[in-house]
Amino acid sequence: MHFNHFSIIDKSPAQQLVDLSELGFAFNTDLAAKSQFKHFLNSSPIDLTTLATSQTQTLLDFFKADTPLTWDIFYGVGLQLLGFVANFDFQFTDALSFARRIQLPLVDITANICDSSVLIHAIYLLLNTRQKHGMTLVEHLVSEGLIPIDNCYHFFNDKSLATFDTQNLSREVVYIESPVDTLDTGSYDLIKVQIIRPHFAGKLPVVMTASPYHLGINELANDAQLHDMTQALTQKTPHMIDLSTRNHKLPNYDKTAGQPANQNLELEHFTHSWTYSLNDYLLARGFASVYVAGVGTLGSDGFQTSGDYQQILSVTAVIDWLNGRARGFTSRQKTHTTTADWANGHVAMTGKSYLGTLAYGAATTGVDGLDVILAEAGITNWYDYYRENGLVRSPGGFPGEDLDVLAALTYSKNLDAADFAKNNLAYKHNLDEMTKHLDRDSGNYNKFWHDRNYLPNAHKVKADVLIVHGLQDFNVTTSHAFNFWHSLPEQVNKHAFLHQGSHIYMNNWQSIDFSETINAYFTAKLLSRELTLTLPPVIWQQNSVNQSFLDLPGFGAQHIETIQLGYQGELEHFDNHYPDACFKAYASDFKQFKSDLFLGKANATIIDIHMPENLRINGQIVLTLNIKLNDNKGILSAQILDFGNKKRFTDTSRLLASKVIDRGRNFMLDDLRELSLVDSPYQVVTKGFMNLQNRQKLTEINSVIPDEWMRVEMRLQPTIYEFEANDTLRLVIYSTDFEHTIRDNREVTYDINLEKSRLYIPKES
Repeated sequence: MHFNHFSIIDKSPAQQLVDLSELGFAFNTDLAAKSQFKHFLNSSPIDLTTLATSQTQTLLDFFKADTPLTWDIFYGVGLQLLGFVANFDFQFTDALSFARRIQLPLVDITANICDSSVLIHAIYLLLNTRQKHGMTLVEHLVSEGLIPIDNCYHFFNDKSLATFDTQNLSREVVYIESPVDTLDTGSYDLIKVQIIRPHFAGKLPVVMTASPYHLGINELANDAQLHDMTQALTQKTPHMIDLSTRNHKLPNYDKTAGQPANQNLELEHFTHSWTYSLNDYLLARGFASVYVAGVGTLGSDGFQTSGDYQQILSVTAVIDWLNGRARGFTSRQKTHTTTADWANGHVAMTGKSYLGTLAYGAATTGVDGLDVILAEAGITNWYDYYRENGLVRSPGGFPGEDLDVLAALTYSKNLDAADFAKNNLAYKHNLDEMTKHLDRDSGNYNKFWHDRNYLPNAHKVKADVLIVHGLQDFNVTTSHAFNFWHSLPEQVNKHAFLHQGSHIYMNNWQSIDFSETINAYFTAKLLSRELTLTLPPVIWQQNSVNQSFLDLPGFGAQHIETIQLGYQGELEHFDNHYPDACFKAYASDFKQFKSDLFLGKANATIIDIHMPENLRINGQIVLTLNIKLNDNKGILSAQILDFGNKKRFTDTSRLLASKVIDRGRNFMLDDLRELSLVDSPYQVVTKGFMNLQNRQKLTEINSVIPDEWMRVEMRLQPTIYEFEANDTLRLVIYSTDFEHTIRDNREVTYDINLEKSRLYIPKES
């Protein structure tokens, strides 16, 4: 076990004393160290009768004896306060060494423990330290009643504490008037918003999560819309693609009059709905939670436009309302208006996947009031989610899905029978139009996709950007985080947490104080306090060391390692076609295909490269090939593996302990989880796919001349990955991929001149 603390803020001795006194810890520097330690413990909601200082001495007996306080005793007791079991998790005689091994934040133990300032600093650090079960000690003590619930802000180490009453929350529904009309009804789309907020005499900041899944999904419609992946690749006519953006002029309708609600008493209320556990954690600390599903969802108006700026503006309308720039109504009838008189106008956005996507999109509007986004595994260019280099390419694990399938899934309005009766025909028409414009036949980038690309508007971003992305996420691939990172204006504050998982959250992991770090950041940004937290640009989880995160200066290195793939005259060959039985087997079970592919049992060229020394990749590997095929069109796929038996991380977290993290005070208990190192034969490092007719650039279609050599350059998904000396880098080059690409079973042969082919690897020097 190793702890990684990024949330602890350095404080002067005087500031530490102020923080401690506000929690009720008063220190008399005239007392001996042992007496001060006893006073601290007696001031805490801790059962001292359960603690010991050695195998033969209880803590209470220690306080009665003449034995002096030592660092071994201090940290032996401290480890017990952090939830570690003496005599089993650690030995009293080894307490200090154990604390070092698990990376507890320690004082300089060469200093005299009798020095009051040193002891107080040690206690201060201990309170900020992560417990075995996922809470910091101070948050655990607060949840146990260290300070009362009073619906006022209290801070420790510049983080807000759980002093707001989560047993008595306001749960309100507001209908926000958006600036869009996605079904051309002649009136602005109303957007249903759910608000959960504690009672507070002042004005609250808002943590908002935008999720089209929030109010329900239509899985039957999703399944009916799925596309058949078995089809031949289309031959395209050479041309340049016009990318002029379609101008969606916002409507300018007369606004209906509405009477102000009587102190907002006419608001609808609700009992429960899905919430994000990080938002729950912040709710108990004085941050209102706001959930919005957007256009085309249950209780709102409009069509599910799936990723375009109409959908984004239906989300940012909520931020406008929170800042007094948009109208809110107490019901869909729009008879009474309501204001966010309880909000301070400062908003953060959170969430993973589609939720993080809408946070990215909202930030690129530059909307005032959005101070920070926490975008976890979000999409920044929808083309790169469903296409790649001119090729239809399904997100990992979801063959046959496309944007119209996602629209069908999230158009939850049809779950309302009355809405179905009124709007289903218009929905079907719009969905058919979407299917046509997304153009599965060619796989080309076009105006439809350009309207769903947030990167050209990254220069408008004013909010701070916190990115979380799994380096094993081949659903929402790392290119989304990487490209947004490099598109942001220089003045925008940005930080990235890059972990070794797939498409997962990390806010309840044992090894890192993620929630506390976000608390410190949001407390500063949303409560107009000084941001005293110092975060590195990139926090990277090492791929071969358990529970270890490192500070890195950026995402993308400048030094390039060049690897020639073969010697003079060395050629390789592979086929695209499979016998019918094999093709059908792979089409029905892409996991079996992947296993065979990686072990050299499928149609592919395999190149194993011995790594003579440690090499940390940081960025996009570029594969250049000298290649020819006996046809006028073809798919090119490539994957890089860390090949050979050794310990590697699972890409999903495992349960360590159930419901042990208290998000407030006995409020929304959360599981403790962590990635695990297990024996494995290989690890996918990165991958990439291309339609060879788009080999020059995305917006240019070129002919493929049969049996004529071509130079192809393909950028693989960005990553940070460390190979160790004597590891094997396995490069797999092939055509059809049964998980990702269309399943083209034509009889096409590929030849590669390895002498003229290269890998260009960005590496840290």
